[in-house]
Amino acid sequence: MSDRIPVLLVDDDPDLRAVTASFLEREEDRLAVETAADAAAGLDVLADREVECIVSDYEMPGKDGLAFLESVRERDPDLPFVLFTGRGSEEVASEAISAGVTDYLQKRGGTERYERLANRIVEAVEKRRAERDAEQAVEQFRAVAEGASDAIVTIDTDGVIRFANPAVESVLGYEPSELEGKPLTTLMPERHRDDHREAMERYLDTGERGVDWSNVRFNALRRDGDEVPVSLSYGEFAVDGERQFVGVIRDETERDRHRAFIEHASDVVAVLSRDWRFRYLSPSCERVTGHAPSELLGERSLDYVHPDDREAVESAFASVDPGGTPPSAEYRFRTADGGYRWLESVGSDRIEADGVEGYVVTTRDVSERKERERTLSRLREWTRELNYTRTTEEAAELAVEAVDDLIDAGLSGIHLRTADGDSLEPAALGQSVPALFETQPSYDRDAPEGSRAALAWEAFHGEESVVVDELSTYEPLDESSPAESLVLRPIGDHGLFVVSSPEPREFTDTDVLVAEILSGHLEAALDRIERERRVERLHGATRTLVGAESREEIARRAVEAATDVLGFSIVTVRIHDEAAGGLVPMAVSPHAEELLPERETFTPDGGSLNWAVFESGEPEMYDDIRETDALDADTALRSLLIVPVGDHGTIAIGESEPEVFDGVDEYLAGILATAAETAFQAEARTRRLAERTAELERQNDRLEEFAGVVSHDLRNPLEVARGRTQLAREECDSDHLESVERAHNRMTALIDDLLTLAREGDPVTDAEPVDLGAVVDSCWRTVDTKAATLRAEANATVVADEGRLKQLLENLIRNSVEHGSTGSRTESGDSVEHGSTSSEGRSPSGNRAPPGDSRAEPDDSVEHGGESVTVAVGTLPDGFYVEDDGPGIDPDRREAVFDAGHSTSQSGTGFGLRIVEQVADAHGWSVRAVESEAGGARFEITGVDFAE
Repeated sequence: MSDRIPVLLVDDDPDLRAVTASFLEREEDRLAVETAADAAAGLDVLADREVECIVSDYEMPGKDGLAFLESVRERDPDLPFVLFTGRGSEEVASEAISAGVTDYLQKRGGTERYERLANRIVEAVEKRRAERDAEQAVEQFRAVAEGASDAIVTIDTDGVIRFANPAVESVLGYEPSELEGKPLTTLMPERHRDDHREAMERYLDTGERGVDWSNVRFNALRRDGDEVPVSLSYGEFAVDGERQFVGVIRDETERDRHRAFIEHASDVVAVLSRDWRFRYLSPSCERVTGHAPSELLGERSLDYVHPDDREAVESAFASVDPGGTPPSAEYRFRTADGGYRWLESVGSDRIEADGVEGYVVTTRDVSERKERERTLSRLREWTRELNYTRTTEEAAELAVEAVDDLIDAGLSGIHLRTADGDSLEPAALGQSVPALFETQPSYDRDAPEGSRAALAWEAFHGEESVVVDELSTYEPLDESSPAESLVLRPIGDHGLFVVSSPEPREFTDTDVLVAEILSGHLEAALDRIERERRVERLHGATRTLVGAESREEIARRAVEAATDVLGFSIVTVRIHDEAAGGLVPMAVSPHAEELLPERETFTPDGGSLNWAVFESGEPEMYDDIRETDALDADTALRSLLIVPVGDHGTIAIGESEPEVFDGVDEYLAGILATAAETAFQAEARTRRLAERTAELERQNDRLEEFAGVVSHDLRNPLEVARGRTQLAREECDSDHLESVERAHNRMTALIDDLLTLAREGDPVTDAEPVDLGAVVDSCWRTVDTKAATLRAEANATVVADEGRLKQLLENLIRNSVEHGSTGSRTESGDSVEHGSTSSEGRSPSGNRAPPGDSRAEPDDSVEHGGESVTVAVGTLPDGFYVEDDGPGIDPDRREAVFDAGHSTSQSGTGFGLRIVEQVADAHGWSVRAVESEAGGARFEITGVDFAE
């Protein structure tokens, strides 16, 4: 607290007021006097500023000195008040003392009266300060005692308990109120009481302590009559001149636990006033902050809080919810050396009694935790970046940067195993390595014992971190090193993570943990990079499988991919061959041929592992086949991985060492097996397609031969018969000749349609944009439509063979005209005529029939029934349609109408709609028969491409 004493001087005489103020400040330089002309002005000063003493005249205008004293006492009952008056009388003095004046002085006399007044002011203020400090000390004691886990009691010189804290109940079984007013001997067994009384009397008389007050051990008597071993520590203090003693009673059964807590606790207990000033600090304050408790008492705690954290601290402790969650805050506190340390404070009970207000606050040093949090946060950022590295070099460089940032280890390095496995070579090194090492450190596998290389390989083959605090005294190492602190961490099978420093004992447990976490993520990154590299190369290799022309070639390329890309040495590809009765070895790697006996066919009853995998369709991995009943268990083969290739066979991969394969190998082998299966399937499809193509070519040859026979060998005799019939008509008139002519016409139509079916089935290869509407108009003019009506809505350009498209449309239009009569309809099931020629003498194929060809019977209603039918042609989203309003097609016969030879007309060939379907198939289109909106027949052609 500042030694300055602010004083308020109230006097209505301005000259005397000024003189008094000057003399007081001259007599005592600690006094800072402020003046007021009357009581009202004095009260205003009290309201605005802190004053520790008031000096007031008695006779003043308005309120006199005693009335002013009464107003002051309403504000502060203990504020020192000196009545300094020129009117001296016993009556005034008595009244002033009764009103609670601190001192009474008369103005008469020389300048020595100012010296007396100054002394009285200082005495009164110091006394008030001492009383206030004592009160605060008592309240602080009570606050600490109330929250203490030890039983605390105070006793007077008569040995009577004056105070007991709540902890006496847990230790001794008494409520505090049950002990207060009772002798301390209540807590002692009968055998200890006389000794206690004698010791107290001797101390009060002579001051001699018979025992060590810091640790008195005895059995205390609990409320229930049981004895409990306790230790008691005493202390003496005075309250208002009265001697008292304080005793702290600890349950001896918990002594060791409490002692360990006290000796190792890092928490600081503090009491803060309402204005954030330290009123009490436990001794651990110096260890945590560097400040001795005495240095901080009276200081404003917020002044030591980092400016950026003050608002958060004030907000956290601004209010307390009784019974709720205690307020807490984390902040940076200025230490004795001028730096900052992270602390965490938790408030407990708020003190508000007898003028003392504040918090009991428990504070602990959380700097290490905050540093760990920062480190772990940065570690997450570094490991996240490792997940995005694309190359081994990039991952190694990033890991070294990370460890330098997180641990500040500039001698770190990543050493990866070479391809031949004989050395650990540096892939990335810390910035300080070149300055301290003459050459880049690398470690040969065959290095002698005691060398740095031997130590590195020992750590690489181990599973745990090797941590050396002082390398120069490390017995297993004979070779000198610039490093002193060392952490070696294996990175899986990839290599070694070296973290070192030239200073001994540099790395904490947290540093080691960070290195281990970082190396784990580096291992995962290197695994991923290696896997991605192998997968990329594997994909490139497997693409060649699909181009293989035979199963033998596929098997050979699969073996090459497994050995050259995946790095496996013993590989066998087996193909399931029904004729051979099992899995036949189709391709074998060179190393397998050297190491293993000649491969044989594995049959279902042979007990081979390959057949079991092929039959189950699931891969199997064996760490050591010598522990199984495998057929090769007595060979040099140890590790074995078998993956099925669908229904085609297996790929067996092996090594001469046990426990070689892992999940990545199984994953990559699975990709290879899938690619091989796809290749085998493609080869099988290609083989079947070739066989089918050859068969189709043979069929086409037979059809071409058939067409030649039909076109030449049948048509010529038919023409002879037609000619002979014509000659017979000239020589004689007979009804039989007309029947013969109709038969000839029927035969001609059949020959034409058969030729169309034989020659129009090839796929369309020369399609081009065709105006659908123009083709419809042309077909309508070509077909004998009689009195039928056309409704054309086909405004589109399709991609098609124009000649075949006309063939399709002519047959559909002719079918609607000939079978769509509304004047003499037959039953719906008899309404379909396929391939009828028009009255213009054209066959369904478009060939003109010989003169006189009329085909239909005289009373054939279908041939002459199209007088009032309406035929509509329009487009669909992916094609077009032809429909009529005739009798339609029986739903049960809509699929059959496209069968060759299906006809409901005596004169029809039954090939007309079959030709329609054939033309559609040649284009890649689909055709179906449905019912039109008018109830007639509707044919929809879909899958058609429109020209843009």
